[in-house]
Amino acid sequence: MRELGRVHSVAGSRMVVDLDGSGVDPAALRVGAIVKVSNHEREVLGSISEVNIGQNGTSSHFLVADLLGELVTDDGTLTFSRGVSSHPVPGQRATDATEDDLRAIYGEPSQSNVPIGTLYHDSSRPAYVMIDKLLGKHFAVLGTTGAGKSCAVTVILSAILAQHPQAHVVLLDPHNEYSGAFGNLANIVNVENLQLPLWLLDFAEAARLLIRSGNESERQSQALILKDAMMAARTIYNANSADSASITVDTPVPYRAYELLRSINEQMGRLSKPDTSLPYLRLRERLQSLLNDPRFEFFFATEDDILEQILSQLLRVPVNGKPLTIIDLSGVPSEVTDVIVSTISRVLFNFGVWSAREETPPILLVCEEAQRYVPSDPQLGFDETVRVITQIAKEGRKYGISLALVTQRPTELSLPVLSQCGTVFALRLGSEADQQFIAKTLPDAAREMLAALPSLPSQQGIVSGEGVIVPMRVRFSDLARDHRPRSEGAEFSKSWQSETADQEFVARGVRRWRSRIRS
Repeated sequence: MRELGRVHSVAGSRMVVDLDGSGVDPAALRVGAIVKVSNHEREVLGSISEVNIGQNGTSSHFLVADLLGELVTDDGTLTFSRGVSSHPVPGQRATDATEDDLRAIYGEPSQSNVPIGTLYHDSSRPAYVMIDKLLGKHFAVLGTTGAGKSCAVTVILSAILAQHPQAHVVLLDPHNEYSGAFGNLANIVNVENLQLPLWLLDFAEAARLLIRSGNESERQSQALILKDAMMAARTIYNANSADSASITVDTPVPYRAYELLRSINEQMGRLSKPDTSLPYLRLRERLQSLLNDPRFEFFFATEDDILEQILSQLLRVPVNGKPLTIIDLSGVPSEVTDVIVSTISRVLFNFGVWSAREETPPILLVCEEAQRYVPSDPQLGFDETVRVITQIAKEGRKYGISLALVTQRPTELSLPVLSQCGTVFALRLGSEADQQFIAKTLPDAAREMLAALPSLPSQQGIVSGEGVIVPMRVRFSDLARDHRPRSEGAEFSKSWQSETADQEFVARGVRRWRSRIRS
């Protein structure tokens, strides 16, 4: 343990240490290293965020450290706790942290944990996240394109699944990036095997799907017609059910699409003025067009009561060695993506709410491109999707449902939802607006690390919040090539060096396109 200097000043969560006269070469000090100050019976720890050699042309050398917490010896055991109960005072001696100190801070936590990489400033030390705190209070992975965001998500989930093979994770994958990243651990749901019957949609989702044209007045008329038709169709199908009297337009019980059409036609037939039939005609034509379009087959492939089957598929019950369900949305028509996300999220949340807590295992819902579903601009996105994901963010932990938000554009993500995330993984972000946005969600001790965000290399990030003992800059673990998400761009310089030998790729691409198969 060497003396670095004396505390010069303390303000808030930062202290300045004067290095003059200590004999320490300031150039040898590394950002992220730990310094400590003995203060009464406690030792206050800080992480170096800035090293200055000379000030205003003078020979003064100093370092700035963000205060992290305190070390306390309890029954002979050195333990670290966040927060500072007694701040250092000017003139106190500042020293390097010892190996025991570092072990108390960065050693493997006593709580359930997984390693996700190594510390940036000390590659010999694993970087751990605590699973229950990470998942119990939601988390977010933020980073610009090319920063390694998808790889970071893969590393985090792979580490968790490796230790918890009976997990229940659902990942919404809009670009088919993750299908090959988890090998046999993942069950892939795409347009080929997706079953989301029309009757499973609640009224708001059905209206989003079926009401696509007309002015505001006509849309309101269509909504009233659809509501009556859905209620009638549900009632007819479930007329013999003991619970038929309690069925509402949103009750997740089956109905037949043709009953919906018949109800719309019957309502139109009761009109006394034919010139008021336009809302009925538009609604009917939209439903018929969906029935005839093979791209929307997953809405109509079955009209049986398969809700238990759908939940078992999503939640992996039984797990059977595949604790992760990846919902590949890349082949889904973009006009209904938000409806599908809303329906899946709502079904998972409502199942968690109404199930017996002691019987139902916790669920993790991972939302890639989260800004699409819970945007910062209330005019964008689908109200129902925003509502259900916001509800999961605010109330999900009470029902054993955790949320992971992944985005490359934090400023376009709802701040109230992001602020519910107890742990943040921040990768490279060049935009000053994004950095300022993230600063609002981070504790004081982590904010000085934000200066590194524009220059972070791929595979590095800053982790802070409930899931880690202290804020830290980490290098994420390497991924084998066959377990990396498909997020890399094309290698133009290599590909354009020679003619493509197999000219049949155009024909194969067209066949896949027409048959809705992704390569």
